[in-house]
Amino acid sequence: MSRTGRRPYRSERRPSSVLPAGDLAVRLERVDGGTLTWSWATADEPIFPQPLATLTNDEPSTVRLTSGPDGVTLRHEGVLGRHAFAVGLIWDHLLDSSGSHPWMETLRGQAAEATALAEKARRRQAERDAEQWGGAPPPDRLRGLPSQARSLARIDRPLLDRIDALPAARRREAACWAARHAMRVAGLEQIGWIADALAAAEADTPLPRSFTEQGGAVAFQRLLSDPEVPHTTITLHLATAALGTRRVTGVLQQAAAFPALLALANDDPLVAAIDAVYNAAIAHGDDRDRFLTDTHTALR
Repeated sequence: MSRTGRRPYRSERRPSSVLPAGDLAVRLERVDGGTLTWSWATADEPIFPQPLATLTNDEPSTVRLTSGPDGVTLRHEGVLGRHAFAVGLIWDHLLDSSGSHPWMETLRGQAAEATALAEKARRRQAERDAEQWGGAPPPDRLRGLPSQARSLARIDRPLLDRIDALPAARRREAACWAARHAMRVAGLEQIGWIADALAAAEADTPLPRSFTEQGGAVAFQRLLSDPEVPHTTITLHLATAALGTRRVTGVLQQAAAFPALLALANDDPLVAAIDAVYNAAIAHGDDRDRFLTDTHTALR
């Protein structure tokens, strides 16, 4: 598509070499006395909170200026149809107002509104993060983990950060330490097949298949059906974003503790440590806070 216009010719009204356009800039390069190339580029100083990452058109177009007794004829060739109206307005301003870029005032207003909305959204997200994560926004690696990271953060955010700061080997040790304490408090440490699985994890050898397949469902069913497994009940103290702490009474302690052992099957030491520590804390019931204090001491 071409854009054609005619104006009285005045040399000072020739187009500038760089035209600001918000997050973009138009670069005009003279080819000869009457021909220029028009191309889009990213602005050196974008004004919108999320600057454009791609150009509106990667291909340059051609501007031809022809002088005559009645003025100058401008012909802009190769304009994309969706850009024709905006390009026409720009040329109208350029040819009528030398050195002026009045469209920038509109763009700056839009950018200010977008910046205000982005800041409002940022504050809301920070408030949600503080509520859901017990403090400042977590690193992306924690936010995206398939783990109990958020649940642990709600009951003890500093402990989550402490685990995250550990090297991989120490994370695996922390996972085993927490799993053993969970088995101990639930009376499972002396159950043969459970003790063997825990010992295998501590020796850095694979857990039995029943602990690794189907998320450990087979091992969990064995736990519930094994007549040697004790049955004690506890009160869970669960942290929730909406309700603060929620108490759940009459929970089978062994079922609450067992996921701490299943966590050791995870190949990611960070996930294993987070899940083992969180489930061990829950399994301690009313003694949860004491366990968390002991964990801080153990991980120093």
